[in-house]
Formats: sequence, C-alpha cells, structure tokens
Amino acid sequence: MAGGSEPAMWGYVLGTDYTSRFLSRSGLITWDRDALASCRIDEELCGILHVAALLEQDTDISARQARSLGIDCAPDVAEFLPVWESEEAEHARALRFLLAHQTYAHPQPRPKAIPLRRRWVARVPLTALRRLPQVGFVFCALAAAAEYVTIVTYMELAGVVEHPAAASLIRDIARQEGRHFAFFLAAARARGAALSPASGRLARRALEVLWEPVGVPSLGLPAWRAIFARFLERDDLRTRVQVMDRVVDTIPHLAGLYLMSDFLRERAPSP
Repeated sequence: MAGGSEPAMWGYVLGTDYTSRFLSRSGLITWDRDALASCRIDEELCGILHVAALLEQDTDISARQARSLGIDCAPDVAEFLPVWESEEAEHARALRFLLAHQTYAHPQPRPKAIPLRRRWVARVPLTALRRLPQVGFVFCALAAAAEYVTIVTYMELAGVVEHPAAASLIRDIARQEGRHFAFFLAAARARGAALSPASGRLARRALEVLWEPVGVPSLGLPAWRAIFARFLERDDLRTRVQVMDRVVDTIPHLAGLYLMSDFLRERAPSP
C-alpha cells in the first residue's frame, strides 16, 4: 500500500469490488486537435474555461496534499489518485489547447493560493494530522462537493458553447468528472460511517471552515464573482448548484450544513 503506515485510516475504505469497477472504466478522454483549433468561443466563456483549466491542472496539488497527509494509506485512495491525476491533467491539456486558439483576457490566480488548505491548517504539523481519522473523510467530502459543482458548471458551458467540437469536449470532461464525483462521494460516505459522533462533529466543523466553491481559493472572491457573474445572475443555475447541499446531506455527520446555500446568500447574493 502507498504512503506508509497509518492503521487509523486503513479500515475506512471502499470495497475492492467497487474500486475495481471504477478503475475498469478509467481512461483519458479523446479529443480532435484540428477540430478544436478551428473553434471560436465567446470571450466571457473563455474566462470561465481558463479558470477550469487552472483548477484541473491544480489537481496534482490536491493529490500531493493527500499523500503528505497519509490519506493514500487507504487502498481505495491509493489506487484512485494516479487515475484522478492523469485524467484531470488531460482535461487541462485539452482545455489549454482550445484556449490557445482564442483571444481573451487571462484571469490571474491569486498568489500562493492552494486548494483545500487554509492558514490554520498549514500551521498544524503533518505528523499530527496524519493520525486523525477525520482527515481522509474531510478530504473526500470536500472533493465530492467540488466535483459536483464542477459538473454543473461544465454542463452549463456545454449548453452555451456554440462550436460542436468544443461542446463535445466539455461534455466528455463533465462525464468523467461524474465518475470522480461518484468515487469521492462513496469514499466520504464509507469513511463517515466509520467515525464516532465526536469525530464526526470535528470533521463537520472542519468542513465549515475549509469549504469554498471551486475557484474561490485560487482567484479570491471578487475575481471569482466577476468571472462567474453570468451564472450568478440566473436563479435556475443557482438552484442547480445548491443541490450540492443535498448531496452533502447524504454523507454521515454532514446533514444540514447548507454550505452552498449559505455562501450564495451571504457572499454572492443575486444582483
């Protein structure tokens, strides 16, 4: 098993049958360079796709963080991380190729922003965090929430991008993100079911502190709101992303958090 010895995490894993079925459906997306090179996309949509490419590329940061915390000691995560990294890297490569043939103002990430980390967590010694069974649970729950919102965003983009090749690429990415979402959600549920009530309360509090919508940690809230303004103006899309809260409700210890609903109401209200 990867990552060394961490008995406290080894029992909180999905069954080998589930992991085997998941891995049997893995593989890189395919895309047509010539078709994508001829695509022309609205500049505003290019900004959103640019952020998506950055986030796909940053998956390796999250994977390295998982390994540094010993989360990959669990066999299911140990087998999943390399697949997740390679598939997300291909998403980033395809999106970057598409965007290389567009003209638009490139959104700039906030300096030193790292997904799934806040300053108070960074100050805690990794050796201490590696002993906590809640760490793998929180990581998988955060990832499941992020993947859900990513899927909603990609499907919306696929519906408004006019060029068929670009729309097809985005739909293919969304479908693969759906598999990633299913894995993280199942992994979070399995880990949550194994936590004691006290550990669950600690994990719940960590989710409240750590969670922000994808893109906010990297861009900062003002830039994020500007880039996604066209989505934030639509009540139907706000309703769809708030379904994330119902997804989180299905994870043991996390019912009633309303992370997305509270965020949209308090920090990104309707215009």
